[in-house]
Amino acid sequence: MIIDKIENWNIYFKKESALYAGTEFILGQFTGDTPDGRYEIKGRDIYAMVQSYSTERRKDKKLESHRRYIDIQYIVSGRELIEWTPTAGLQPSGPYSEEKDVVFYHNAECMSQLVLTPGIFAVFYPSDAHRPGCFLNKPEPVRKIVVKVKV
Repeated sequence: MIIDKIENWNIYFKKESALYAGTEFILGQFTGDTPDGRYEIKGRDIYAMVQSYSTERRKDKKLESHRRYIDIQYIVSGRELIEWTPTAGLQPSGPYSEEKDVVFYHNAECMSQLVLTPGIFAVFYPSDAHRPGCFLNKPEPVRKIVVKVKV
C-alpha cells in the first residue's frame, strides 16, 4: 500500500510501468468536466472509473481486495475514510468473484485508517485489504477516480 501527495507519484512509478500510465490519466486526461464513467487507458489492462457518491457508515461498507488489479485511488473532491489491513490471515466472507475481481472479508481485528482528501492518492495491491467509501464524521459527497492496473 502507498499513500502520498499526488505530486510525489513519480517517486513510486517508473516511466515504463503501467502504474505510471494510470497515474498520467489522473494528472493529464482528467478534468473537472470529465463525466462519471469508465475510461480505457490501455484496454482492459489499465482503465479508470470516475465516480461521484456519498460516503457511508463504516459498518455499511465491506472489507475487500482484488487479485487481478491494483487500485490507484484519488479523491478529486470531498473526504473519504479508508480502512486498510494486509490480506494475510483474513477470513473471506464469501467466494472470490472472478467477474468483478473482488473478494470480501470478515472484519479484521486491527486495521489502519487512511483519510483521502483532494491531492492525496493511495495504491492498493492484491495483498492489501481495504474498506473504501466510509465517512469521517457524517456522510459527504465525494468525487473520486479509481484507476485499475492489471497485475
